[in-house]
Amino acid sequence: ISSKEEEELNSRSLINMCVGEEVPTVTHEISYSPQVSRQKQQTVKACGVEYFRSESEWIEKQQQTICTPSIDVYAWLMDKVNCFGEGYPLWTAYGELIHLLRDKTLINPDGTYIDDDFDNWVTHPTLQMILNLEPYLWSHFGWSIRVFYSCDKSIIFAQLTPVCGHEYKMKMSKVKAQYPAIELYAMRKEYREGEGWWLKDLQTKTSFPLDWLVPARRHQYGT
Repeated sequence: ISSKEEEELNSRSLINMCVGEEVPTVTHEISYSPQVSRQKQQTVKACGVEYFRSESEWIEKQQQTICTPSIDVYAWLMDKVNCFGEGYPLWTAYGELIHLLRDKTLINPDGTYIDDDFDNWVTHPTLQMILNLEPYLWSHFGWSIRVFYSCDKSIIFAQLTPVCGHEYKMKMSKVKAQYPAIELYAMRKEYREGEGWWLKDLQTKTSFPLDWLVPARRHQYGT
């Protein structure tokens, strides 16, 4: 067995253990790598978008599904990523981080969402693990995933979205659906001479010193 096959088997075993049941493999083949070459330090440009499900599957699912609210899916996802362990970091970021620190919540008193999406940074190992959860998201929550990819076919951004209320579009844009999407910004580690290690958001092109983010500050979300 090759090292790559062994790594895939270990990942599948970890996913199944954390979910508590065997998660089917992703049915829609993603033909490009989730990794970005460490030698490519230039700007990464988004070139396209792809769904994990076909349009016909999407429309059929809309007609037979009651989608789970975003906050419940987000709580489930956080629980699974925490189970994966410290080698799979996920950071609450951008607007959600502001709301978390300033408002101490992501939901208004009337039950509506403060923001129109949930922003997060992820490393590529974390991103790959979450992409492998798509069959469970689809069957249990009525959610799926679409990804933005670079011109060299590397995934740089992913949107977890409910099928309910979302019009299937091959367009790089914000998700409009019954509930806010959960957005995952792929981060690349880069070394800068005289400055040390940085993390770069491949979608927004924003960079941050690694010691700003590691070790991560953990936060317990309330219900």
